[in-house]
Amino acid sequence: MKHLLLASFFGCLIVFPTFSQARLVNLVQNPDFEEIEPGTQTPTGYDLTGAAVWRKVGREDEIAPHGIAFPGNAAGGGSVSQMVRHIEQSKGRWVTFRFRGLPENGFEVTGDDLEMKVEFYAKDGTEYLDGATRTIYREVEKDRAALTVNGDYGRGGGAVWRSYELEELIPFPQVDTIKITVDYASGAATGDRESSFLIGDFSLVQRQASLNGSVDPANAHMASPPRDVDESKLVSLGGRWYYEPLPGESTSAPLTVTEENADRLFYKSDRYINPFLNNMTAWLRAGYKDEQGNIVTQDRFVPDNVVLIFKGDGFLTIRAKNLPNHPTAKFPDTFGTQGYNPSYIQELDKTYRLPLEPVLNPDAKAMDANDRNYALPMGAIGVAVNGVVFYNPFDAGMQDASNIMDRCCGHPSPDNRYHYHKYPVCVNTPFVDKGDAPSQVIGFAFDGFPIYGPYQSAGVMARDSTTNPLNAFNACFDDVRGWHYHVTPGKFPYIIGGYMGKIESSNFERHPTRAPGSGPLPFLNRPPPGGGPPGPGGFGPPPF
Repeated sequence: MKHLLLASFFGCLIVFPTFSQARLVNLVQNPDFEEIEPGTQTPTGYDLTGAAVWRKVGREDEIAPHGIAFPGNAAGGGSVSQMVRHIEQSKGRWVTFRFRGLPENGFEVTGDDLEMKVEFYAKDGTEYLDGATRTIYREVEKDRAALTVNGDYGRGGGAVWRSYELEELIPFPQVDTIKITVDYASGAATGDRESSFLIGDFSLVQRQASLNGSVDPANAHMASPPRDVDESKLVSLGGRWYYEPLPGESTSAPLTVTEENADRLFYKSDRYINPFLNNMTAWLRAGYKDEQGNIVTQDRFVPDNVVLIFKGDGFLTIRAKNLPNHPTAKFPDTFGTQGYNPSYIQELDKTYRLPLEPVLNPDAKAMDANDRNYALPMGAIGVAVNGVVFYNPFDAGMQDASNIMDRCCGHPSPDNRYHYHKYPVCVNTPFVDKGDAPSQVIGFAFDGFPIYGPYQSAGVMARDSTTNPLNAFNACFDDVRGWHYHVTPGKFPYIIGGYMGKIESSNFERHPTRAPGSGPLPFLNRPPPGGGPPGPGGFGPPPF
């Protein structure tokens, strides 16, 4: 099957098949805003009004793409929109409009006048029929309140890229065009320094069933309304992993999953999810280093940044080049904003193995203060769904590493491996985490147990839960998800506090036969007596 491939800065690979049926197709033209009309500053396919402007959507010390900025000091406001034509309702009556936005710290609007819209038209976009609007400024304010402590030194954690979503049912059979819009009525910022709302990556996708559990009134009488996932077509790969093969496609080992078939790889959480979808491609950016150690001078698209292989051996094998699929700071950090980091972000070739069916370790132990019991090694301790690894909470000298990160909560180590020490909100951008439902999977620890985002239930972060509190490992159990970890923004140990399960030792490169928790590892930088940040206290065996 032949395809036309388009890629965005954030690593989303949009696949437009030339024949056969695709389930998840982005209908938006020029979704990453990189193409502009000749001789203009207007991105192809879009209409801009008022103060909305096309520009680089990042700071001077960041490697960032182009997109749309809403200046926060523009009293007249503005908008960005696109008319999406040739809608075929046979491909699905549910439509999901998503975009990625970053509200800078100084951005404010009067009232709640930052919103996204979906409007339905007939007769090739000439006849308006209906529409829906969703106010999103309240989400901005909620993130500022809930996630500020996730930023450097407990400040600015809400000023990061995340996804905003509006799902609607196409209301009439005459609809053939959908207009998608983000607008704001009036900026209220008092200055122009970092006071814009930045926009990137528009997406409009049709689905046969609602993502959010809504029911088409026309199907309300049915005992079993249509579902987005047909369980009868799923093949078990082991544990909570499933695959939906195409007609005639073999699922015998080895099964390889790339971005092209990631929408058919499912993980069973509270529902079937595609955790790696839109996360498996990236860009090797100018200023990074390539795999041979050369400094890159021209951006290059990397379609195989993450590749998954199910070999039938009880493991999910992940091959990753460790390139972030989101904006980063410029490293080495000549501006000094990321702790004067002298390292580069480099393309690598790493392999990780995750048990498909994690097994609890009865001898597991969590970190004590400053990890003096060596419960977690330095270096990689797990992997996010975009192939970037998680590290434990400490940097060299056992200092708290969470305060020397870029805006997407990452930085490179001395071996040029970009990594996260805390909740990387930007990796969550393919999903929508409004805090009104449990968070979804953002990665996996090397014992195979999943790592979820911060929310355990609607409005309740796992770090604050009293009904199902986290144990010393940052983990809890429920009947739907089983044992799982949650990230804890602003609260040590941030990602995990140790391995609850039996780990796969091949993931530890320098001492592959020595499991974390078994004693000192020579390559670690241990803390001086009394040094380092305070530990969380109260660590001990998990309540298995």
